[in-house]
Amino acid sequence: MQVLVRDAYGRPLKSLRILVTAECNYRCFFCHLEGDPLGAPLRPGLKPPLLSPEDYGVIAEAAYKLGISSFKITGGEPLVRKDIVDIVGSISSSAPGSDISMTTNGFFLDVRARSLADAGLKRVNVSIHSLRRDKYRFITGVDGLERGVRGVKVAVESGLRVKINALILKGVNDDEIFDLVEFARNMGATLQLIELIPVGLGAKLLESHKFPLAVVEEMFKAMGAKVRWRSLHNRPIYELPNGALVEVVSSHGNPIFCAGCDRLRLDASGNLSPCINWRGERINIVKAIREAKSRDEAVKKVMGALLEANTMRRPYYLYTVKTGRLKPSTPSFDIKDLRIRETPKRRLYFKILETGS
Repeated sequence: MQVLVRDAYGRPLKSLRILVTAECNYRCFFCHLEGDPLGAPLRPGLKPPLLSPEDYGVIAEAAYKLGISSFKITGGEPLVRKDIVDIVGSISSSAPGSDISMTTNGFFLDVRARSLADAGLKRVNVSIHSLRRDKYRFITGVDGLERGVRGVKVAVESGLRVKINALILKGVNDDEIFDLVEFARNMGATLQLIELIPVGLGAKLLESHKFPLAVVEEMFKAMGAKVRWRSLHNRPIYELPNGALVEVVSSHGNPIFCAGCDRLRLDASGNLSPCINWRGERINIVKAIREAKSRDEAVKKVMGALLEANTMRRPYYLYTVKTGRLKPSTPSFDIKDLRIRETPKRRLYFKILETGS
C-alpha cells in the first residue's frame, strides 16, 4: 500500500497500535501498560469498554484512507473483551486487505483462535516468558503456563502466524533463552526476545533486571545464524542453523530502533499518542466520533486527529553530532562523533511532509 503520510523525519506512517482495554487477568511485575500512564493494569470488569466494535471500524477506515494498513490489537489483555471477535471483524471489513495482528497472554486463546482467524486476524503474539510453571506464575501472577501453551497450539492449528513474546529478565529467565528458542521452533512459531524498558512498572526495574540481548545476538552469530532486518524498528531476525527464527527487540537507548518506527498508538480511552515513551498531551477522538452526524463525517474527523497526532511523531532516541566538524559531502562519519539524546517528554509539533486524499 502506498505511503501517504510521513513525519518531519521522513518516517512513514503505516501502522496503528490499538489498546482495546486497560483490563488484564495477569499481573506481570514489569508491565509497561503500553505507555498508558495508569499506574497498574485494571482487573477485568472494573472499566467498561469506551469504544465499540463499530467505533474501531470508523477508526480503521480513517487510518486506511491515510495509508495505514497494519493494525496491532493489544491491551491490557484484549481477549477479556467479550466482543473482541467483532472488533477484529469491524477492522477487517473497514480496512480490507490489511495486516491485523494481536498481542495476548494466551490464557483465553484456545477458545478464541478459530473465530478470530475467521474474523480476519492474521497473526498473534503470545507472551510466554518462561517454560517453568513456578517461574511463569512468579512473573505473571497467574498459574497459566498450560493455558498459554495450549493457546499457541490452537492458534497454529487455526492458521494464524504465531510469535512467542519473551521478555528476558536478568536473574529470572535469562537461563531459558535457548529453551524458548527450541520451544518456539517445535511449535512452528517465531520467537521474539524483548529487552526490558523503563516504562510503566518496568521503570523501577531497569538497573536490577535488564538483560542485554546483544550478548545473545553475538551467540547467534557465533552459531552461524543468518540475519535479516525487519523494516519496523529495524529489528534483526536471526535464522539459526536448526531453522529457528528469533526476532530481537531492543528499544531502550536505541536510535536505530526509533528510526524505523512507523506507528501511532491509540489507548482504551480513545487517546492518540506517537510513542510508548510519550508523556505529553494526547489527542482524544471520542468526542469527534460521538458528535459526528454520519459515519463519513466521523471518518473525516478521525483522519484529522490522526494527521494531528502524526505531527507529534519524532524519534525518542536520536543521534546528535558532538563535534560539528562533519563535511557536507561525507556520507558517513565516525560513531565517536555522535551521542544519543533522549527526546524531552513534552508535546512537540512538526510539519507533515506528505499527505494524500
